[in-house]
Amino acid sequence: MQFSQWIEQASEPNKEAVIKALLGAKEAMLGIRYHMRLMGEAAGVLIEPESQTKLLDATLNLEGVLLAGVPGAGGFDAVFAVTLGYSSSNVTKTWSSLNVLALLVKDDPCGVSLESADPRTNEITSAISSIHIE
Repeated sequence: MQFSQWIEQASEPNKEAVIKALLGAKEAMLGIRYHMRLMGEAAGVLIEPESQTKLLDATLNLEGVLLAGVPGAGGFDAVFAVTLGYSSSNVTKTWSSLNVLALLVKDDPCGVSLESADPRTNEITSAISSIHIE
């Protein structure tokens, strides 16, 4: 569902608190985007070009989208969206229709892990085991 409907779905106080925190994060990101555009205008640099602003605003209105923005130093080369649940397909379809390629990344239910087949693992584990904590 769209973010404007999220709070209506809160049936318990703890769910309402989580939804309010998510909406707070969304508002904070909108503020960051606003100030990054102001900074870019003042510096004469397109941190969030108008074409990306339109794309990001449209993305934020899709169901299940929590955040959208321009990573790094800005410019025309990248945008990101953070989605909830299985709503990333909404972003993929919308962006594909606009010739924007979505590279999907999702959390790993196992968390951080070292792959034993990766030769770099030995360097990492030896570096970690050599740390002495007093």
